[in-house]
Amino acid sequence: MILSDNGDVETFRENNTISEQEGSEPAIIRFTRLFKRDIWCWVSAVQRMWWLFALFPLLFAVSMFFIRTMTTTNVYVANCGLIRQQVTDTKSGILPPGYVNIQKSVIMSLFKSRAVLEETVKRLSLPYTAEQLFNNITVQSEKNSDYFYVSASSKDPTMSAALANTLADVFIEEYKKLIRKNLEDLRDSYTRTQNEMEKQLEEINENLKTLCAENNLTTIESDIAFNNQRLLQVEDLLTRSSSTLDSAKQALYELQGELANTPEEVVTLREKSTLAEDRLTQAEATLKEYEQIYAKNNPLLIQQRELVKEMRADLEKTQQEDESVENDANSKVIVQRNPAYTQILVSIAKQRSEITALSNDIKLNNEIAVQLRARRELLAQIQPVIRQMEIDLAQLKDQINKNKLQITTIRNFLDRSFSDISIQELAKPPNTSLSRKRGMWAIIGFILGTFVAVSIVIGCELFNLSIRSSVDIEQALRIKMLGMIPVLEQAYRANYYSALQTIITNGEDYFSNISPEHPLLLVFAPNKRSDMDEKIREEFCETLKIRLGCNYVVIAPIAEDEAASSAAGSAPVLINDYLYQFTDDAPKPDKEHKVFFKLDDLSFISPLTSDQIQRVKTAYKSKSVSLIVWDLFDFELHRQLFAEIAHNADLTVIPMKYAQTSKLSVYRILQFLRTFHVKNIVGFLYNINNKHYNKVTL
Repeated sequence: MILSDNGDVETFRENNTISEQEGSEPAIIRFTRLFKRDIWCWVSAVQRMWWLFALFPLLFAVSMFFIRTMTTTNVYVANCGLIRQQVTDTKSGILPPGYVNIQKSVIMSLFKSRAVLEETVKRLSLPYTAEQLFNNITVQSEKNSDYFYVSASSKDPTMSAALANTLADVFIEEYKKLIRKNLEDLRDSYTRTQNEMEKQLEEINENLKTLCAENNLTTIESDIAFNNQRLLQVEDLLTRSSSTLDSAKQALYELQGELANTPEEVVTLREKSTLAEDRLTQAEATLKEYEQIYAKNNPLLIQQRELVKEMRADLEKTQQEDESVENDANSKVIVQRNPAYTQILVSIAKQRSEITALSNDIKLNNEIAVQLRARRELLAQIQPVIRQMEIDLAQLKDQINKNKLQITTIRNFLDRSFSDISIQELAKPPNTSLSRKRGMWAIIGFILGTFVAVSIVIGCELFNLSIRSSVDIEQALRIKMLGMIPVLEQAYRANYYSALQTIITNGEDYFSNISPEHPLLLVFAPNKRSDMDEKIREEFCETLKIRLGCNYVVIAPIAEDEAASSAAGSAPVLINDYLYQFTDDAPKPDKEHKVFFKLDDLSFISPLTSDQIQRVKTAYKSKSVSLIVWDLFDFELHRQLFAEIAHNADLTVIPMKYAQTSKLSVYRILQFLRTFHVKNIVGFLYNINNKHYNKVTL
């Protein structure tokens, strides 16, 4: 339905879904959609320009055949075959050590190297340069094959064979030079390596000698063994000296205790000396001898000590008994230094001397042990370094010997010429020339001509943005299509009037409810006046009047110059005064149901408002008019007024002329109308060729 006084909102929303989707899409997508077209447009383009497909392929094929014939001459090609033999390794004595076979890619490049080409030109005294010969030489070889084909082309068959054979001979010479150069480089590399190893050997020898001199070494193993043996001896002496020192200290301690218990002086002569005192003295003397000879825990020493102790106790008891009855005046006593005391002092002095001597020996041996242990650690640190130096020296000497042997082998190999590539088959002068492949070039020209023809057709059709089918309106422009109207021809009259009926049928949602109480304002909004055929509009209105039984009024545009020219005759019926409220009554249509709207200065100064445009419905509502058709002026004359009238219309129709109206111009109008929120925009296509009309309406 239309946006009118009936207020059918649901139907209005359905009719404007496409417009809402169009407004939410990016501009680039809307623009690229303009290039959509019906498949029949492509078919018509091919049918219209069929002569391109007939002319261009044939013309290009003949041209390529003629160009190939004129620019090429008879060329003879001779082939020379070379084979690369599988060389053995160094074990058989054929190849020197370190030799690496030349890669196949290098060999292929060597065939057409500047040195080979220039020498070939020189030997054959050719009248052109090596760069020109490069284009006449072809070298081929299969991927896993050791066979090479040298092809030489020339206008003279004898010269082509001479070129192939001479090039093969020169290549083998250059190949031998390359092998020799590689071997010389290898020899020089071995020589440099040997010099470096000899220098390194001298440096290691000097470092080893310096290290041995600094650490007073002869051989690391013997020095380590000798040092360890001396250290063991010193540690053994220290152990024994420590044990002897402990024993001496213990003996000294005991002597000091015995000295404390021994009287310094003793009575050596008394008149009443008895035999018991003599025996005691003799026993003590024997005890002193035992103490010097035996250890303190010796049984003889212990037994003698007990005996002396018992004899001393008996003697003291006897003396005490005698003293009680003895007269002191009648006894004579001689006191002297105790020999035992003196002997103990001598023993103590002897023990101290022994302890001092043992302490000095232990101190000296400790110093020697510290020195030996320090040297042992030093030798342990030096040993890996010296061993690594000795290993490096042995390896370097071995490598130097091997290197000398390799250098000698390479020198012997250089004395003879070596090549693993030889000529297997000499080239012979060919009897026939190469095919110039003119037929293939003609086929290429035919394909190229076809491609050019297709490109021209596609380019012309692709950039032809004229409207020619329903696809251009509904899918490219995204507006509803009312129908298509063919050209009125006598033979196809039925198509013409049937198309008008189809337009009314398709717009039944808009036309079914029109009445004098709810008049319909229908606007024809062409881009240019040339896009609108007044006869089509008149036929449309008359058909709608006959089918629906409704009266109609047409508001047609008129320019100021047209109004002035018609002033001499009958003056046009203008609606401007009523719209601008200069009069209260709407003008009565003429006999052709027309009133005119003049786009004058006032229209630009004060464009019509929505209320003024709605007055049109109110004016003709009382005159039993159900349909008001407003035929607008050119879009570019007054865009704002154009859009304002369409915005207040119940239905906006954009007429499009077949193959003349541009989609780009209609797209520009649609974009502008949508910014004014114009709804219910439809379109129809007219002036269609009947043959095309019959195809697209099948």
